[in-house]
Amino acid sequence: MKKCLVALAFGTLGLGMSEFGMMGILTFVASGLHVSIPQAGHLVSAYALGVCVGAPLTVAVAHTRPLKQILLALAGLMVAGNLCAAFAPNYGVLLAMRFVSGLPHGAFFGVGSIVAERVADPGHKTQAVSIMILGMTVANLFCVPLGTYLGSYLSWRLAFGMVGLWGIMALLLIARWVP
Repeated sequence: MKKCLVALAFGTLGLGMSEFGMMGILTFVASGLHVSIPQAGHLVSAYALGVCVGAPLTVAVAHTRPLKQILLALAGLMVAGNLCAAFAPNYGVLLAMRFVSGLPHGAFFGVGSIVAERVADPGHKTQAVSIMILGMTVANLFCVPLGTYLGSYLSWRLAFGMVGLWGIMALLLIARWVP
């Protein structure tokens, strides 16, 4: 397997944890920030809104940049949004950071798919894209439950910190392995 595809899969794993991890820790976040569960549910919506805004914004802003630079910027947004969410002092800041965390989601999948196809061996483009997307599957099977566990027994902030640290690893691998 090509290292580039592993780096891209690390990125999609981080995005999967970022997107779906919120559902497992929602009640702990609500309790920790002294808001209602329906109000905490807006943290899920803020991420989704970021996803909707991020892809077209990336096209508008970065369409002339090399794909690797775009991936690095998107991974950087994932890191920044999640690490800031881990230290958010209140609901408003966490809501804003959930929006920021969602911005790179759709664009990363789009740009990552293009990169995966370009590095694929002839006749294996679909397989290359599926390896990249495998990160999302692994996130849902293992990392989201781990984040929920950490959030329930230690602190919900650890779930966001975990995504931020994973994002740093993805960022480093993209910088090193993506052509």
